Amino acid sequence: MQASSASALPLENPIMTTQPLLVQGTASRFVQRWLQADAARATALEQLVGLSLDQLDLADLLQRQLTQTDSLPAAMRRLRNLLVAAIATRDLGGYAELNEVLTAISRFADFAVNTHLDARYREMCELHGQPVGEESGLAQHLIVVGMGKLGGYELNVSSDIDLVFLYPEDGETVCTRADQRSLSNHEFFIRLGRKLISDIAEITEDGFSFRVDMALRPNGGSGPLAASFSMLETYLVTQGREWERYAWVKARALTGSPQEIEALSQTVRPFVYRRYLDFGAIKALRNMHAQIRAEVVRQESRHPERNVNVKLGRGGIREIEFLAQVFQLIRGGRDPALRDRSTRSTLSTLAEKKLMRSEVVDRLQDSYRFLRNLEHRIQYLDDAQSHVLPANNDDRLLIARMMGYPNVEALLKAYDECSHWVAAQFDAMFEDKRSDLGADESSTTRAGLDELDEDAMTAYLESLSFDEPGISAQRLLSSLRSNRMPSLSEQR
Repeated sequence: MQASSASALPLENPIMTTQPLLVQGTASRFVQRWLQADAARATALEQLVGLSLDQLDLADLLQRQLTQTDSLPAAMRRLRNLLVAAIATRDLGGYAELNEVLTAISRFADFAVNTHLDARYREMCELHGQPVGEESGLAQHLIVVGMGKLGGYELNVSSDIDLVFLYPEDGETVCTRADQRSLSNHEFFIRLGRKLISDIAEITEDGFSFRVDMALRPNGGSGPLAASFSMLETYLVTQGREWERYAWVKARALTGSPQEIEALSQTVRPFVYRRYLDFGAIKALRNMHAQIRAEVVRQESRHPERNVNVKLGRGGIREIEFLAQVFQLIRGGRDPALRDRSTRSTLSTLAEKKLMRSEVVDRLQDSYRFLRNLEHRIQYLDDAQSHVLPANNDDRLLIARMMGYPNVEALLKAYDECSHWVAAQFDAMFEDKRSDLGADESSTTRAGLDELDEDAMTAYLESLSFDEPGISAQRLLSSLRSNRMPSLSEQR
């Protein structure tokens, strides 16, 4: 990691101490309460914190919980609490880097979804028979798609999980016993999805495994809980919006066979990635960010004491994600290497391909690490899904010390340095310069146009059913590259 411009950020936090490891975890009120509720939990935690949490045998750990209860949801919740306590303890003790934290909780989310789905699918098939595709005659399964940070294997410790439920084909279940009642595949998977959400998200005496958000499914809250691949394709083609392209960049199937997952990829890929260099993505992401910022400003005006939002605030995590994803949306259709779901991996690819200066990428990586660590320490306090530094000064001091700073002022100084620099990078990429056309923008526009090639333009025009796409591409590129083009007004 280069230190040049990034050295201004105090990101290598001195959180390692000579205290026993478990003492570090008690900086989290969640861990304190969890340990105090059962004396045996300290022993279980001690056995776990010496291990790399991103490589745990989760099935074995779940079986140990099942020796104490017959309820799979209860056992999963208890395992979740143990894992979160271990993550907080290792992280605050300086024994777990950010990658271990993100991978450990993301692996557990995958495991929880798959384990509960397998159990509920068998139960539903016992009652209603197995769902079968009306065209293929093949058995059908629920494809659970993880969106957002879960899709990128970069989940927050106290995050909800954004899911979409899909299935390959319509049809109906095939009954093999008189006491079974046939259902359409659509109804079967909707019922299955409801049971899955309940198993994962319902709050019980053991808490929950994950909060579940289904808002990213086709038509959002007004759409059906589960959709066929055909239904999804029709929706994306006829109603898919620009912000949904951004959302589906990180989509990852958590369940399903390789053949089913590939069929889903073939459905989604043309919607997300264009075969041409899609510079319109800059405007779309700029507009999306403006809407997010407007909501954050509104919240901050109502609660001025809660003005440090490490995720959605200026120079926050979301702006770093946008900086990576704008290149994915522009160039991902032509360069598969830019289709990685991880923000950190995508940033590294941008440096390798010289699409962004390596020193800028290094500092973005450092900034991302700093902000995600701060976000986690906010969440470690009470296992709350929060991205905002608390207003209470005692809590701020606790978080500052978790980050390795002696006081709140030192933490806020580091945060300001980080966020101001990230915001400057974001503005340089996304600033709308239409009101100030000049030599710099003309050269930028010219550079972008020069990157367009005739094959890509021909393919795009062919997709729009042009009669002579090759000739039309030549004429259009010639016009775009003419000397008069930069001086034309953009007003309609």
